[in-house]
Amino acid sequence: MAGLVPAIHHRDGENMDAKTTDSEVMAPRNKSRGDGRRGLVSVLLATVLVACATTPEVGWQAQHAAAEAMREAVRFAEQPLADAWTPVEVTTTTVPINDPALEAGSGRLVFAGGVQITSEFNRLHGLSDIKFDDAERFWSVTDEGLLVRGRIELDAAGRLSGIAGIEVRPLTDPDGAALVPKYLADAEGLALLPDGEVLVSFERLHRIWRYDREGRWLGERVIPDFAFTENDGMEAITAQAGEALWVAGENGGVWRCDRAACEVAQVPPTALPGDDDLRVTSLVADPSSGGVFVLQRAYHADRNTNTIQLSWWDDLTGAHPQPDQVLATFTAPATVDNFEGIAAVRRPDGGVRLYILSDDNFDPDQRTLLLAFDVR
Repeated sequence: MAGLVPAIHHRDGENMDAKTTDSEVMAPRNKSRGDGRRGLVSVLLATVLVACATTPEVGWQAQHAAAEAMREAVRFAEQPLADAWTPVEVTTTTVPINDPALEAGSGRLVFAGGVQITSEFNRLHGLSDIKFDDAERFWSVTDEGLLVRGRIELDAAGRLSGIAGIEVRPLTDPDGAALVPKYLADAEGLALLPDGEVLVSFERLHRIWRYDREGRWLGERVIPDFAFTENDGMEAITAQAGEALWVAGENGGVWRCDRAACEVAQVPPTALPGDDDLRVTSLVADPSSGGVFVLQRAYHADRNTNTIQLSWWDDLTGAHPQPDQVLATFTAPATVDNFEGIAAVRRPDGGVRLYILSDDNFDPDQRTLLLAFDVR
């Protein structure tokens, strides 16, 4: 059903410089914007979900939605992807940080390069988290149900200059079918375990699923016994020690989960956070210690921009804990967007480099950005 969904148009990829306008820098974060044009689809899907209960088809997805009928309306692609890793061409354009303190490294972080990522493959959008196997090879997930892998490229000075070797494949269900529609495919968090398992957290239908490195479904992980709201679920996960996980909800609350059960580390707040409040969007274990790096974001509707905070926590437990170290807080005119993923790798000198990744919500007014920072 080509033509049901508007084509995705990319920016022209110009370098941002001192003449960059505020409207270009202050890209909106509101995740609901990416869903707004799917409003009619959501109504149709709700109707399908009711009918689905009596479907005679057998299979995991058939128990939740008549997904095939909605495929073209929610996937932004005319054909489903093959059940295999598929190479994808990308273009990267260098972007500045537009923050003198971060560029100079006068605080705890020094900017180590950034790129905007675009592609003619119109499903390489909505990247929600990022983790690394080593200092070069990374994994990501999209909130439309794709698993992504590739490698970063550095210039002669060791700064981030691009990405390459990008491959994608669909996340699958227990029957081996690609996840459709959005209700089933909304991947938000990613963790890589020492034994090679890839863990993906989903919201809307809240769950953590286990995959192998070829993208084959292995089973489920236990999740917190908590009533997450539909579009504000387990936004952030990271491997802690061995097979243990830290799990954070977008509206608050942190849990420590092993294979058998989850324990509350931070009690979810009774009042939901507002747009101006910082929310956890990603976690990653510090490769040099037992601590955790935390990415938080606040969206300011009155200014249509974001505040980004990067911090380090020695321990995520406690009723009302505070970060042990706020590494940086920045907003426009600094380069900000809907940053939802964080990764940490060891530098050759033994230090730590952080990478943060933005989710463009399939919205031409937002961008897919990857920024690098060295921890001082």
